[in-house]
Amino acid sequence: MTSDPVHDQIHSQVHSQMHASAQRPAPSGIVIVGGGMAGLALALLLRHHGQPAVTLIEAVALAEGEELDTPSFDARSTALSAGTLAIFRELGLSDALLSRAAAIQAVDVSRRQRLGSTRMRAEEEGLAELGAVVENRWLGQALLQAVRADEGIHLIAPARVVQTRRLKQGYALAYRIADKAGAEQPEQIECALLVAADGARSRIRDALGISARFDDTGHDALIANIGLGDDCPPEAAGVAWERFLDSGPLALLPLPGRRMSLVWTGPRALIDRLEALPEAAFLAELEQAFGLDRLGRLARAGVRQRYPLVLTQACAQAVPHGVVVGNAAHNLHPVAGQGFNLTLRDLSLLAETLGATDNPGALSLLADYVSRREGDQALIRQASRWLPELFRVRFGPFAHTRQLGLVALTLWPGLRSQFAARAMGLAN
Repeated sequence: MTSDPVHDQIHSQVHSQMHASAQRPAPSGIVIVGGGMAGLALALLLRHHGQPAVTLIEAVALAEGEELDTPSFDARSTALSAGTLAIFRELGLSDALLSRAAAIQAVDVSRRQRLGSTRMRAEEEGLAELGAVVENRWLGQALLQAVRADEGIHLIAPARVVQTRRLKQGYALAYRIADKAGAEQPEQIECALLVAADGARSRIRDALGISARFDDTGHDALIANIGLGDDCPPEAAGVAWERFLDSGPLALLPLPGRRMSLVWTGPRALIDRLEALPEAAFLAELEQAFGLDRLGRLARAGVRQRYPLVLTQACAQAVPHGVVVGNAAHNLHPVAGQGFNLTLRDLSLLAETLGATDNPGALSLLADYVSRREGDQALIRQASRWLPELFRVRFGPFAHTRQLGLVALTLWPGLRSQFAARAMGLAN
């Protein structure tokens, strides 16, 4: 039989490719897709716990500057619990964050036109503060500066992931980077662990084969910064106020510079009306809903922005070589401000669980992380979902029981301390 040179050449090439594929080392390292607060914080925590290298891919340009202005770092503010501040202290970020934050000295929870309220004070818990409030743009900038200062974190932004492919021991991602002329350059990376941190409508979560449940509450959150008047008592400016109305919760959180961050939630028709009011009429309605006896006259209102309250829960948080975090895992009602604090507790344990392992995609590690976080996540998720509903109930016996709960928290400091410890992320 005579040999066909062309056939022999093709056969040789195929054999070489198969041999090379068999000899190719397993993917290593961790790739995080999503450079918002969760993605940036996780990259820093992974490095803190011994991961030699982390790659972070973000679709939006993260420009240098004092404050970020991207979809992930918008006009909202975040209440950082004492537990969250302790984690940031481990990362060496607390000084930067607190330089532009307002301390929470007390938390006041009340129900409009009903008996009963409770106030939790830092001094009762033996703490300098219960937490702090920081504007998202500054929080993002502090995280981004720390990421850029870490040589073990490779930040790729802006970059658009166009394909995700499952490998035997990891994932391969194809992405495109826009150059200065606007042309996109194709790139590829392989990893042992792919992290979906790209928000509630996560495409990477979908690529991991994880579905999610979405619950449109029919409510929106109206966000604005509120300036305090001259008659505001100085001690009142350091209180985080949570006021339950028939329409939904209203929160005012302290900010630097005699300002408060307003989060007013309610049915979309109510938010439509509040958003359209002239500033003076809006402030008058806010004063009536909140009560003049607490903060006095309000001086001004900043730009009002609204956000739909669509709650998200991933149907799983880990698969082999893949994990879902942040809003891609759970997006909560803003009542009590627990969303980011819960996420940071997740991220801290995930980074601690993975440690310096060279096989971060091992399902045994990821399953252990998910199992250890289930209890805390379930409790906060249920509380965030049902508290607004509970305080909207007007049926006599239920309303009476609810008010007794607020009175009990006021009268028995032990109960209040347990509640405060959970809210601050300090409970076991």
